Amino acid sequence: MLVSAGELEQFVIEVLTGAGVPGDDAATTARLLVAADARGVSTHGVIRLIPYHQRLVGGVVRPDPTLATIADSGGFVLLDGDDGLGQVSGTRAAALASDRARQQGIAAVGVRNSHHIGMLGLYVEQIARAGQIGVVMSNTAPLMAPTGSAERILGNNPLAIGVPRAAGGDPVVVDLALSPTSFGKVQEYARRGEPLPPGQVIDVDGNWITDAQVATKTGTMVPIAGHKGYGLALAVELLAGALTGSGTLDRVSSLFREPMLPMAAGHLTIVIDPDAATGDAAAFLAAVERVCEVILAAQPLPNVDGILLPGMPEQRSRERAEAVGILLAENVVAELTRFAETAGVALPSMEPA
Repeated sequence: MLVSAGELEQFVIEVLTGAGVPGDDAATTARLLVAADARGVSTHGVIRLIPYHQRLVGGVVRPDPTLATIADSGGFVLLDGDDGLGQVSGTRAAALASDRARQQGIAAVGVRNSHHIGMLGLYVEQIARAGQIGVVMSNTAPLMAPTGSAERILGNNPLAIGVPRAAGGDPVVVDLALSPTSFGKVQEYARRGEPLPPGQVIDVDGNWITDAQVATKTGTMVPIAGHKGYGLALAVELLAGALTGSGTLDRVSSLFREPMLPMAAGHLTIVIDPDAATGDAAAFLAAVERVCEVILAAQPLPNVDGILLPGMPEQRSRERAEAVGILLAENVVAELTRFAETAGVALPSMEPA
């Protein structure tokens, strides 16, 4: 089904304000959720409104967090997320780090005691469109085993990096979970009743699970590229979790399995301003363009239409959404319809794709 981005945002705003979220914070969260759907990342789109709302009305997520400053050394600021929506603290952290970097070249902002932050690529994309380099990471509840184990110990701890392009071009955006797929994708397979491809989730004996229903309940995700993905996930745990004073490992609760526990997640945002840092942003952007041009000119394999930069598929999806509307899968529409009835907010009108 196709739906207007503006009408979908208004639906999210009404749901959130009905749960006590102030208007500006509701609008921020709605914009980011809908933007994820527009980029084809439905696992971090409006479907996440359902557990968010459950936690808000259950008193687990604070609708109006204070976001107090815990520490400020100039180059590093630490905020307390006050158990509020991650999109609110994530947006505040990105804006603050961007402002500081513009003054001093580089800055980092950590957030403790936060909630699910959503699609990380959206934060670094916004930073990059302002001409800066953005790095955002977050720890999550245990989903993944360290290499050599089948025990859920680490989160799949996402990491995103955004780099600006010259002349207003779409930035390079690397946005990845450190498992072969996100837990949300596994849930999508389960909702559709489709088998899960091997190579993503293992059982207690280390065997691949292909039953997506079983995978969501008892499976353990594996890191990308074995020990390399494990090492990156551990690094994110230490930087986004330990450095910020947030929960780590099993002290971060699950959005799905533990809906009535504070999440206690941590985020870290780092921003570099090329001009303030080097005094020559033009040279940096020229070097970025050369790298991108060489990569885009690479000879594709016979079954490949062309080489893409990270972030290009999402930008193409965004352009289609702006032209014809946001595409929502049938199972997502069904879940949102049931949820809208419970929340007492009418879904926007939709039409078949």
